[in-house]
Amino acid sequence: MSARPQFTLAFNLQATNEQRREMFALYEKAFGAKKLSEGTPPGGSDIHIMMELCGTEILLGPGGASGKGMQNPIICEVRFTEAQEFYQAYDLLKQEGREASLEGPYPWAHRLALITDKFGVGWALYLNP
Repeated sequence: MSARPQFTLAFNLQATNEQRREMFALYEKAFGAKKLSEGTPPGGSDIHIMMELCGTEILLGPGGASGKGMQNPIICEVRFTEAQEFYQAYDLLKQEGREASLEGPYPWAHRLALITDKFGVGWALYLNP
């Protein structure tokens, strides 16, 4: 039996690094959010802040990821440890989907799938076996 995938959210807003830090500070004061990590991807300068808010992990990231269908301001993220479950979800979501890409490896994910499903919902699926 595999571990259940973990669901998180991403707020991908057209915001500066300073604005993302201000967002976190506001959520920290308003809701007691806790910062889990802050950093930039390799070769990038846009800060990504992972926080825990009321039991849910939320990524504060830059909006408009390189034309990969992730223009949605709110993205659903699912983190998998089992490759079979990751690829099954990817294959199902990309059916009739608007856009899909499979990438990686990255420091934060062995594989990353970015999908906008047929309803326009943005998904980022992470595989870390």
